[in-house]
Amino acid sequence: MSVARGAGQNGGHFYSNITRPISLDCNFIVDSANGNGLGIRSLKSNGYIRNVFMHTSASPGSNKGALNPNPAVGYALIQFENNFNYYLGGYNGFVSPLSSTGLTSTTQHSPYVITSIGSTTLAQFQAAGLPQGLVPTVGQSFIAIATGSLGGSGTLGAPGLPTTLSVSIVGDPNASISNSSIAANGGAYLLVQFAAPTNSSTTTLVAAAPADGSVVGMNFKFDGSSVTIDGL
Repeated sequence: MSVARGAGQNGGHFYSNITRPISLDCNFIVDSANGNGLGIRSLKSNGYIRNVFMHTSASPGSNKGALNPNPAVGYALIQFENNFNYYLGGYNGFVSPLSSTGLTSTTQHSPYVITSIGSTTLAQFQAAGLPQGLVPTVGQSFIAIATGSLGGSGTLGAPGLPTTLSVSIVGDPNASISNSSIAANGGAYLLVQFAAPTNSSTTTLVAAAPADGSVVGMNFKFDGSSVTIDGL
């Protein structure tokens, strides 16, 4: 049995022209080959999102009583723990996989990400461009201030480019944000499409999934009240 979580856990105040605004955030890692059969891994939503299903090359898996319908490449089916009255919008962002790793030298003005500390010292990382006051940590990014060898056995990676240009909702979201039985089925559903050009010489968009390893951050805004003024 599923128990929906109440919105408003932060205990603060948010002023809006919406009667009961609800803002939900999540992130997950795209992983089409993961053996869990969900097409993603490491969903984080503080318990407010029940499932994210994307295309998988493995056997479709189940989570919390729901089977991954294995959406076509470029789509994500998102299920929440709660029901809502109106969908208002949202936004998204991506952390793309690195295009290369294991680099041991830098080029001035270029961006890098630390992939291994090794025996490289704080002074050597700072000489390469790590800002003062930071302790070298895997995953940190910086702009190189010099061209040359990093020193020590630490390594760097070069950033990759996102493979997704546009994210949109498929269909009328308000038709699927109130499930008939939260306890039995979970809450609202939204179907999301990711899109990108087929190549660099065209602006025509087609459904295209973020590259495996991409961290997708998403925000969804809903009205949790049935009271409306001018349609909102």
